[in-house]
Amino acid sequence: MELSPLVDQAREAWARVTTLFAASPELSAVGFLIGVAVTLVVLFWLLSLAFGALNAARRSASIARIRAGGEAGARIVIAQPGSGRRRAITRFLALACDRYLKDYMFGGNFTVLRHPGGVNNEAQAAAFLKRSEADLVVWSETRKGVKGGLACILSRPTRPNEEQRPASKLAMPKSKSSWTEMLGRALAYAAAKQYRPALGRPQDFRAERLAPVVELLISIRDSGPAADPALLADIRDDATAGALQIALAEPAWVMRAEQIARDTLANLDRAKAPDRWVNAKIALGRALRLRADHKFDPLILREAVDHLQEAMEALRGEPRLRLAEAAAQAIADSKRLLSGQRKFSITGGGI
Repeated sequence: MELSPLVDQAREAWARVTTLFAASPELSAVGFLIGVAVTLVVLFWLLSLAFGALNAARRSASIARIRAGGEAGARIVIAQPGSGRRRAITRFLALACDRYLKDYMFGGNFTVLRHPGGVNNEAQAAAFLKRSEADLVVWSETRKGVKGGLACILSRPTRPNEEQRPASKLAMPKSKSSWTEMLGRALAYAAAKQYRPALGRPQDFRAERLAPVVELLISIRDSGPAADPALLADIRDDATAGALQIALAEPAWVMRAEQIARDTLANLDRAKAPDRWVNAKIALGRALRLRADHKFDPLILREAVDHLQEAMEALRGEPRLRLAEAAAQAIADSKRLLSGQRKFSITGGGI
């Protein structure tokens, strides 16, 4: 197929168009505006490509920097979103980690780092932790029905075969006037506990190391910040368990542990939080028993027994406890049978 006729036709068409524009200033202006618009669209597209490439390079460099900082202790990463409510929440979380996280890290080394790439959900957070080898990532989300947005925290498994723990997603108060120091301290504790779940097991710590953390939890509880109810419940329960653990080693804490347990129990609805109610009952019973140990009082000891019995009665209705009791009975029966068979073997079947 020869191209020359097509080229000639294109030239003629272009000549007619230019003649038409020359004869009509209005059409010429429209053509000029169209040309300008097309040029701007192309420039915007090229700038978008360049900006995207620059952001990708920044994110890659940030991930490499985070991965290389493994010898500096725990790496706490703040994933920064673009703008709006999420950006404000993330800034507050970063401030809380910068100022208050050290209070719950027991002197361990850690670094709070900023990552320019935003994280939008838990799956992206888990993928980021895997790529960067960071220990903890903090980000924000917005969700329908949660006017204040969500503060989100996820930690990387510390052992090869450990399953990924679910993220902590905590509702933020809508009014920024409620974003107080105590709210920041509460969120910093949530981050520390996500990184170190042992904070919920006070028996893992010596009393002298645990005491400053429990003091902080008590101060947060007493101030009543506008934090997520689940986080406040966690802080109250951990303060109760921690105070009791300290009281086991420090007699000066016995009365305080009792009062903290009473306060916790008084603020619980058994129907809505049966597990927490049982834990508070046991904590109060143990605290009262400790008090009777130091100064015998039959009334105090009787109250301790009452609280512990009520907790045991509640636990007996739990399917898990019934299953555990059945397993224990089966073990006892098996041992008894094994003991009888050994006796039969030794006597040769005689009496």
